[in-house]
Amino acid sequence: MDRADWIIVSVAFSLFAILIRLEMVWWRRRGEEKYELSDSLANYGLVAMQFTCGVIGKALFIISGLEWVRERGPGLAGDGPLSWLVLFLGVDLGYFLFHWASHRLRFLWAIHEAHHSSERMNFSVALRQPPLEPFIDWLFFIGLAWVGFPAKAILTTYAFNLFYQFFIHTEMVRRLPDWIEWVFNTPSHHRVHHGTNSRYLDRNYGGTLIIWDRIFRTFTPEDEPVRYGVLHPVTSRNPLYVAFHLWADIWRDVLTSRTWTERLAHVLASPDWGEKHQLGRRSNQGER
Repeated sequence: MDRADWIIVSVAFSLFAILIRLEMVWWRRRGEEKYELSDSLANYGLVAMQFTCGVIGKALFIISGLEWVRERGPGLAGDGPLSWLVLFLGVDLGYFLFHWASHRLRFLWAIHEAHHSSERMNFSVALRQPPLEPFIDWLFFIGLAWVGFPAKAILTTYAFNLFYQFFIHTEMVRRLPDWIEWVFNTPSHHRVHHGTNSRYLDRNYGGTLIIWDRIFRTFTPEDEPVRYGVLHPVTSRNPLYVAFHLWADIWRDVLTSRTWTERLAHVLASPDWGEKHQLGRRSNQGER
């Protein structure tokens, strides 16, 4: 990271700290406590871990990897307004696909689940970031690098995408004007994404835009109170446990599997594949 990157990071986190404090005061004046100290401290610990992993990843291989791909591509990307619009849309689509995959593949869910494990919704939850994501998410932008976009431009655009998402982790804003709700990801849409309500599960994956969810039919509006968290609640506030506990479950299931097909499925299938598989096995044994 160069000097400009550090300045941007410092300004962004200073703004986050101010807004977290203002939101906390806003709710307290209304007689509601939306923050819990141990939960917030876990969020701060997780974002510190992710930031460290991001810096290490960029320094070691992310930028060099994207630039390696770019040098071998056709170099179609220009430098005009249209190219920057394509980059913005491409990054947002890449994030949508990564986010979708993170809910569909167990090893990615083991990384991503940390972000969903809080049972609260406030600005500090936006900082509850999975430490290992920086080692994986950049792979979904390889296509943009191959077309000719510089690694620095891709990562900067992605950083602003994540910066935008900070502001949608709140209950202070109920709904925005209809045209904004139709095009952009909003607090209302993102509350749905964090819900464990049956109709809200695995919905609204968008980053900046919600149009991809509308196109791929993963959109659901907020039409009932949201129950936040995950289906198997994480009660620990230890950032290390929150970040990595599902890997222990995967390792256990792989070691106890009977075949290589089962072992691969425990890693690459859907997060609930193991539970369904066990239920199916018990049912078959019961029939016998």
